[in-house]
Amino acid sequence: MYRPARWKPTMMWGLLLVGWLGLLFLFSSQTYEQQSIQPFLRSHFTYNQLVRWLPDLTITYLHSSVNSHDRPYSFIEFLFRKGAHLFVYATFAALMFMFLRALTRGRWFLSIILTLMVAIAVPAMDEWNQLSSDERTGNATDVVLDFVGGCAGLLICLCILGLVKLWRSRSRNRSQYRL
Repeated sequence: MYRPARWKPTMMWGLLLVGWLGLLFLFSSQTYEQQSIQPFLRSHFTYNQLVRWLPDLTITYLHSSVNSHDRPYSFIEFLFRKGAHLFVYATFAALMFMFLRALTRGRWFLSIILTLMVAIAVPAMDEWNQLSSDERTGNATDVVLDFVGGCAGLLICLCILGLVKLWRSRSRNRSQYRL
């Protein structure tokens, strides 16, 4: 039976991880204006449309508040940015875990611990990198948000792997009973 080389999955996950990290630090180095989605929102939606669609909510984050009816464009951008933090770091942690899992040949516990350590270190470096970007500020609250995203990504990855393992074991059991 043909078995692919063991280094191929490690290389594949490693390349995906390095590419994702590159995108992460590219976005982190951009100015606020370069990342702003408000020009897009303003060109596609009127103020009144957004006020009509959005519930009247106020979110306080750090020392400022944004209300969905007073500043709908800022409100949507705020939600988009924080959602992006969660998504980016969830994906990062999943890729990191898969890379470490392939590198450590299935030592799940070690891979989980290392992923969690890196999932707090990389966001901290990301926020530190933002301190050197124009009109950006690094902040510890975002590190916590990023870590929560990383934990969610790791948990989703573990659930998917568990379901795949369950499906494979059931498939094997069914094929044994057919013989």
